[in-house]
Amino acid sequence: MRKHLHFIAFVCPLIATICYGQHTPLTSQYLFNGLVINPAYAGSRDALAANLTYRHQWVGFDGAPVTQMFSIHAPIGRRKLGAGFLVYNDRIGVSQETGVFTNNAYRIRLGKGKLAFGIGAGFTFVRSAWTQVAIQQANDAAFAADQHSAIRPNFSGGAYYHTKTWFIGLSSPFLMLHRYPSGKEGFSISAARADLQPMLTGGYLFKITRDIKMKPSTLIRYRRSSGVQADLSTHLILKDRLWVGASYRTGDALIASVDVLPTPQWRIGYAYDLGLSRLRVGHQGSHEVMLQYEFGYRIRVKDPRYF
Repeated sequence: MRKHLHFIAFVCPLIATICYGQHTPLTSQYLFNGLVINPAYAGSRDALAANLTYRHQWVGFDGAPVTQMFSIHAPIGRRKLGAGFLVYNDRIGVSQETGVFTNNAYRIRLGKGKLAFGIGAGFTFVRSAWTQVAIQQANDAAFAADQHSAIRPNFSGGAYYHTKTWFIGLSSPFLMLHRYPSGKEGFSISAARADLQPMLTGGYLFKITRDIKMKPSTLIRYRRSSGVQADLSTHLILKDRLWVGASYRTGDALIASVDVLPTPQWRIGYAYDLGLSRLRVGHQGSHEVMLQYEFGYRIRVKDPRYF
């Protein structure tokens, strides 16, 4: 049984890479690394903010996804503009994808909050060691040689509105989808609307007492391969220094997280995913750690940011 599970975990991501070759890196702490899902998030912290995230998914599986991400963004000019930079490295099975993106947002005041429209542009670099795949047919031409690093352009777009108590965002992290036809060199561009992977995010802050707050939030996304998936989350915030969270990712995992803010500028976070799918018997869950720093030229202890 364990051999079959390893095969499923190894081959399924591999097939997705061959056919579609593009996906959004999965994170459980997406709220604190918003550039991964929405370029309109750039500058929204009203400070120069840097975030470093490491995720090891399905610990114990051969070829399980391992992801590293770094993002930095800040408002510029008179704060009507935001600029950001995102780089990630995603390894799944024998394939590795590295993305480098710039993000720009235009921000306007609307009511009690700010509305931002964002666009991102960049490149992804893909490498696959097909010769390392264990196959039954030794002469299969599709796995006869490794894929050299392929460079492909891409774009993202989104909108983001937030106040001090709630937020909502709509985005598509990849506006171009690249396909890799089996047995052919290079890639083609897909025009299917279902491949845009749209995402909807939202959340609200409830003040229970002076020192206790609650922040439920959600992320809903659509992927052609898996349909609609939702993250339903809530965080309990204690004295603005300790965040304790619980999430449910439909059909996939239960997630527990904790974030500590030793100062208003620093955030240290950890999340653990307990798998719920049929693959859960073959792995020990997923681990994710995060480190965030805001350089604080507008950070005020009396007015902390929750989104």
